[in-house]
Amino acid sequence: MRMREKIVTAVCRTVDGIEWTTVKVGQDGVEPVQKESLPMTFSGETAEELMASIELPEEISERIKGDISVPLRTADLLMRVMELPSTQADEIRDMTALQVDKISPFPADQIAFSHEILRQTDETSLVLLAAAKRCCIDAIGDAFKKKGVRIHSIDSRIQGWLQLLQDKRLVAQEGCEIIIINDGIDFSLVVVDDGTPIAFRMLHTEPDEMLMVDDLAVEIDYTLTTLDTERDLSAPSTAQFWSHSNLSANVRARFTEKSGLKMTSSLLDTLPPLSEGILQRALEGHSRIELIPTEWIEHEKKKQLKKATIRTSAMVLGAWLVIVLIFFTIYQIRNIHLASVKKKADAIAPEAAQALENRQKLKALKGYTDRSDSALECLREITRLLPIGDIEFVSYNYDKNKGVSIRGTAGNDQQVDDYFVALANSPLFERLKDQSMSTKTTKGVRRTVFSATLTLPSEEDGK
Repeated sequence: MRMREKIVTAVCRTVDGIEWTTVKVGQDGVEPVQKESLPMTFSGETAEELMASIELPEEISERIKGDISVPLRTADLLMRVMELPSTQADEIRDMTALQVDKISPFPADQIAFSHEILRQTDETSLVLLAAAKRCCIDAIGDAFKKKGVRIHSIDSRIQGWLQLLQDKRLVAQEGCEIIIINDGIDFSLVVVDDGTPIAFRMLHTEPDEMLMVDDLAVEIDYTLTTLDTERDLSAPSTAQFWSHSNLSANVRARFTEKSGLKMTSSLLDTLPPLSEGILQRALEGHSRIELIPTEWIEHEKKKQLKKATIRTSAMVLGAWLVIVLIFFTIYQIRNIHLASVKKKADAIAPEAAQALENRQKLKALKGYTDRSDSALECLREITRLLPIGDIEFVSYNYDKNKGVSIRGTAGNDQQVDDYFVALANSPLFERLKDQSMSTKTTKGVRRTVFSATLTLPSEEDGK
């Protein structure tokens, strides 16, 4: 069975607009479809505001297709990495639900949460717990819904950037490393241990770069101190800083002076667009955070079920109408054919009646003139075929319709067998049936008693 094609699209905010990447997933793998972007006017809003707080372009509903994924900023997420003593999916889900109640400052009915397994051993799982306020998620859903677009998945921007860095092999797979990403929408810090993120922090931008690096140094020191109390962590030696503009040598030197870490500055523009990272995560089958509310999924399932029911009903009704039409057409054709045949039958009825009468006369005449299978001819044939030896008849019965029945005795079984074979091969009789043999001893004399019926050819066979 051929796999059904599926369209998947990841949509991300940029500083000056919105960009997306679309692929087609089918039997032959993943096929790129498009990478596009649209500018947007923010009407005085800052770039740090939510995607939901802006007016999406009108034409976006015509441009993006398939299952839509959008990411949230770290500022809109509560993210915690914890080690849980289980590798069972249902147990991990239950334990993360308990942890949400402990770390979330909001009531459970006001948040949506999910988890992602970052790393597993035989007994434990390193799990990322992510939660977001429902009002934030609902606002994003409403912003797209106004343009006729339904969101299928909600992910994290920082995880999308990490996916791109991992794909480019720009994340150290051994030791501890600090990664800072400032894309103009999100400003986040990630601590990575042996290639796996173990801490996520939201950062605040400062207009002055020197003040920013001072705050970065303080935040890194605090984060590492907190992690040291939880796990045996090697000290990092470098920090990667990714943004849309390079930091000056003076700023990097100031950071090294304050933190003791060497800083490298790289441009995000050298990486693929963020939507590719979000899309890659959406396509991969492993566990990942999914913040779409359950009621959205249930609503869509009901909607799709309703569509499927209507479509199926329409197909059944259409098929029924086609079948009825076919039977009606066949019925009309047969009626026309029957009327034609009846007309022809009525036309030849007199000739047919005369032919039937002639046939009956011929049959009667044949019965009088044709003596080839008469009682006498049959008797002559069965006596002619008698084998040499001690064999004789006891009775002979002739019936034109039923055939000839014979009974007799013989000196031994072999004589009867030979006689039956000869009768079966006779051209006068149609077939031999009901033949039987038994042994009878009278006054000390042992005889084989036999009987058989010979059928005559039917009248139709002689036509």
